[in-house]
Amino acid sequence: MKPALMRLLLLLVLLAAISRAQLWRVDTGTPVALAAGALLLCGLFAGKVAKGVGLPRLTGYLLVGVAVGPYALGFIPGAGVKGLELVKGLAVSLIALVAGTELEWGLIRRVGTKVVTLCCLVCGITFLVIFGALLALRPWLPFLASMTLAQALAVSALISMVVVSFSPTVTIAIVQETAARGSFTEFLMALVIIGDLVVMVGFAVAAGLARASFGGGLDVAGLLTGVGWELFGSMAVGAVLALCLLLYMRQVKRELPLFLVGLCFASAEAGARLHLSPLMVSLSAGALIVNLDPREGERIHHAIQRAGLPIFALFFAAAGAGLQLSTLLLVGPAAMLLVVLRAVAIYGSCRHFAPVEDPRLRQNLWMGLISQAGVTFGLAALVSRTFPTFGPQVEVLIVAMITAHELIGPVLTRRAIQRSGESHADESPGAA
Repeated sequence: MKPALMRLLLLLVLLAAISRAQLWRVDTGTPVALAAGALLLCGLFAGKVAKGVGLPRLTGYLLVGVAVGPYALGFIPGAGVKGLELVKGLAVSLIALVAGTELEWGLIRRVGTKVVTLCCLVCGITFLVIFGALLALRPWLPFLASMTLAQALAVSALISMVVVSFSPTVTIAIVQETAARGSFTEFLMALVIIGDLVVMVGFAVAAGLARASFGGGLDVAGLLTGVGWELFGSMAVGAVLALCLLLYMRQVKRELPLFLVGLCFASAEAGARLHLSPLMVSLSAGALIVNLDPREGERIHHAIQRAGLPIFALFFAAAGAGLQLSTLLLVGPAAMLLVVLRAVAIYGSCRHFAPVEDPRLRQNLWMGLISQAGVTFGLAALVSRTFPTFGPQVEVLIVAMITAHELIGPVLTRRAIQRSGESHADESPGAA
């Protein structure tokens, strides 16, 4: 505990220095530069403190981001946090690329059918539980209380679809941190990735129904085109990205970490402008590479482990700084009830329907499915933009849930991996 205590003291000194500097300076400088520098330094320190007390590094990143962010101590300006969206896209792309390198054809053959079946059951049961709870809470949720029954049904379905979503970002970050390998980890990663594909398709359908209930008309052709472009277009772009990576690794063979960061940054920015999913683009690229050349897939995995720590620290610290704590006061009781019901639904689904041949899945898998992060944030923001009359209120409710899930989810995911016996944190290059 002594090293952890020393790191904690250093972190407190650093936070105090940031606070005093904010009071002394006349020219506040660039908010984004201040936010990036402070969050990176604080995040790296907090990750070591969290690791020293037995928590995931990711939890340390999130908590210190919350503490120094504009909605708590206020050391970091809000404009600076908003300006770090570029880093968020880069981190998601890097994490998804690592996830893709885990999706070997052999894994898909081993767990594919079981994962898809369980995924549909977990998502379906969780959807029904949240849907029923929203209808029961309708008199206490102002944005639902004022709607007709048809509108309330459609909007409840839309919210439920967002709430079902998991977090590949958090799951894969914890898997990397613990250097986990084995059948349990493979099953968990495949489930969260496929789960979010199910959620994205379901969300598109639910959004179409919600628009129709408010007189917008149900555009089936537009709905199918949008979903198809986001999924299959992302896969096609990912295939091109994979070919570029393979060509570089075979011909240049130098500075791979730097090239990966640059390519993922470009693909994340271009994907957002082309209405593609950065997650799917990088996931498809990684999966294609590892199936065409497993050795190159392993090189990518190790290169991102070496280069990704500061990016991931900044990404999750920024995510913590962006959590609006005031939202918990506005919709706290309803949000916390939904958080509990979602956890109960996931727990019950896994306990009853997970494959019986591996007892660890029924005992521990549910803990790896609690986290929510980037995909859920994105869907909540999309609801807010698409339905300006009630969307902002829905976003507040969902963000309040994400706040709880981001704080408890990483801890539960790490616990699940440790209890499965597949954690090798001491062997990881970034374990020190």
